[in-house]
Amino acid sequence: MELEVCCGSLQSALNAVAGGATRIELCSALSLDGLTPSIGLLSELRSRFPFLRIHVLIRPREGHFVFSDAELSVMLRDIEQAASAGASAIVSGALTPDDTIDIEATRKLIAAAPQLPFTFHRAFDVVADQTEALNQLIDLGVARVLTSGAAPSAEAGIQQLARLVHLAANRIAILPGGGVNRTNARRIIDLTGAHEIHGSCAISDISGLRVTDANEVQAIIKSINSPTFHP
Repeated sequence: MELEVCCGSLQSALNAVAGGATRIELCSALSLDGLTPSIGLLSELRSRFPFLRIHVLIRPREGHFVFSDAELSVMLRDIEQAASAGASAIVSGALTPDDTIDIEATRKLIAAAPQLPFTFHRAFDVVADQTEALNQLIDLGVARVLTSGAAPSAEAGIQQLARLVHLAANRIAILPGGGVNRTNARRIIDLTGAHEIHGSCAISDISGLRVTDANEVQAIIKSINSPTFHP
């Protein structure tokens, strides 16, 4: 079982690695639900940790996931630069105005770095029909979907997440995320059948900034790999 730690800063990434993480989702502005990180940050982490799997979020602005042609052009350039700077995978996605997968835009995002696995992010939780959307993403060759099962948290979405895991049938990975912590991570894994899980593992520092906590990372990794079942 694997934990992907969502990191919105250099310090968060350093703390994630200190806690035992081998895979992170790198972004900026977690207070805005994550935006594209700088190439400088990605390059610094790649230099420090050659074997760390760094999944890079590509999201050019806050708000909805319907992107103009100009915004899509920026995203494609960001993907190309992230790939050149050492990204291990890309995390992105796009929707149409009627809340369905924007197939053509997503196909272009995937094609910008076809050598890298592609995660469709939590825009998936906005779509009206997750069954149809999942099949579309499978057809596009998406590697995984980050989702809370269209619920406020992964724990609240356990039933739908389990259904998605069943529908996926190992053709695409379902990555539960949203409100994941040391007390519920193993339960989410056990009851959904997922093989990986996503969380920021964050606490507030003395200034109120949310930063990944190494102890929380370590605790979640220990929990999801424990032999004990948590009903």
